[in-house]
Amino acid sequence: MRNYKIALIISVALIVGGGLGFFIYGFVASESIENSFNFTYEPSSPDPIEELTFNVDIGKILFAYNTTPITSYAKIDVDIEVAGLYMEGKTYTDFFHPSTEWWDNTTGTFNLQALPDAWYNPSHWFKSYNITIAVTLRTDVVYELTALTAVGSIEMLVSDDVILNGTSLTSSTGSIKLTTLGNNEFQGKVRLESSTGSVESSAAKTNFTRGFQALTSTGSLSLNYTNCLMGDNLIGTVSTGSVTFKSYNMVYTKDISLNLKTSTGSIDAELYQHISMGANVSGSWETSTGSVDVLYRDNLVNTNVRFVGSISTGSINYTPHATMEITEPGNNFYSTLNYGDAIYRYVFSLDTSTGSINANAQSA
Repeated sequence: MRNYKIALIISVALIVGGGLGFFIYGFVASESIENSFNFTYEPSSPDPIEELTFNVDIGKILFAYNTTPITSYAKIDVDIEVAGLYMEGKTYTDFFHPSTEWWDNTTGTFNLQALPDAWYNPSHWFKSYNITIAVTLRTDVVYELTALTAVGSIEMLVSDDVILNGTSLTSSTGSIKLTTLGNNEFQGKVRLESSTGSVESSAAKTNFTRGFQALTSTGSLSLNYTNCLMGDNLIGTVSTGSVTFKSYNMVYTKDISLNLKTSTGSIDAELYQHISMGANVSGSWETSTGSVDVLYRDNLVNTNVRFVGSISTGSINYTPHATMEITEPGNNFYSTLNYGDAIYRYVFSLDTSTGSINANAQSA
């Protein structure tokens, strides 16, 4: 029995000592690999609309426009940092395909692909990435942009007086942010989508000719429009998270649907209409578990609004005002006086299964 105990003690000591030595050497061999790469887009025969596609396994993608003249149609600057234990002697090619395979100038496609993790290589066990892909676009070129990242965020800042065609920004794990500074036009569809992360869009004096769609599975959704034009449906959908919507003096080129939906979370909306809206807008603002809060204001005699509330468990609260009336059935209609006499109308159904509906409206 004594020999057994001695053997056990020796075995434990070897295991603990070996494990400790493993981590000590790992820290001794820890490093940070840093590299920078630069690419340019030079089409042999420029098209009226230049198509650019970015496929990134991991990393943040940043889109911005040139502030000083550039001759190339796009600049792509890539900064890579891979840090962790057991990095001594490693290069970025231990984790990614070579940079010569990233950019295809003939198709305008950028592919940053990560190599599969090697289970037998401890440098893959403890690594961390810090990767940024900064894309500089030209203000005098119309782009069709598609960007996808598996792990990472996408941000796009559109300068004044810029025209784009379709724009699609997608992240599996990360946030999406699109900001336009004014006097912009999207001639194609705009779609923002994240599986796990927030989606945020802020637009001023921007024409969305083909409409706008934003989706996230888990995360918040924030949409803010000031003096914008909407040429097709506006859709905002969340599975788990809140929805914030604000519009100020929106104009519509045709009758559209404006739908906001979340399964678990609240909807908070504000609409201000002080100029002619140009068409009718209807939609459903719906949550399964959460509240729907609405603030509406207009000062136009030709514009009216109606909200139709529906709940399973909760309350409907409409703020009384001299310009509004609450009517049957069930006092769930909240409408401008003489609603049917208006030239243009907003009409929204406000629905929640578990939660409250709160609307505060005033109309000329």
